[in-house]
Amino acid sequence: MPKLAIHPSGLNTAKERARALRWLSGLAEKDRERILTDAFSACATATPATPYVALLGAIRRFGFDTVRRRGFRAAGPEQFENFQRVRESRARNLRNERPSPLRDKVLHRWALVRELHGQGLGFRLIARYFSKQLRISVSASYLRKMWRELEPATENGQPQQ
Repeated sequence: MPKLAIHPSGLNTAKERARALRWLSGLAEKDRERILTDAFSACATATPATPYVALLGAIRRFGFDTVRRRGFRAAGPEQFENFQRVRESRARNLRNERPSPLRDKVLHRWALVRELHGQGLGFRLIARYFSKQLRISVSASYLRKMWRELEPATENGQPQQ
């Protein structure tokens, strides 16, 4: 087995470094800014300025190794808040930054959904119409969920008479 060259960041393989950068991109923007600020300050104080190594070090200090269970920061009971901080950051990112393309497609045709449902068609038939005629595969339960969000004046998903 070939010996690994030791990288100054402590992440010795290219795969580990790529995983750390992907992990960084999955965090909320506020936390990414904090990590980049730490990396820039570490790079400014280092004698040979190596921004890439400073960035990887800041990622490790933020908690990448805690989640990955590596030796640099082996997770102990006192580091539980690091896990919680990372989980909350990833949840904020999922909630805030990722709009649903399917939702946008359905919202563009919401007047059609309202009209068809007003004529007495159920959400299963509307979903089938969307699939066959408009080539948008949407489930009846998703249409029902959107109906409850957007049309709260109606009861039980039934059109008003």
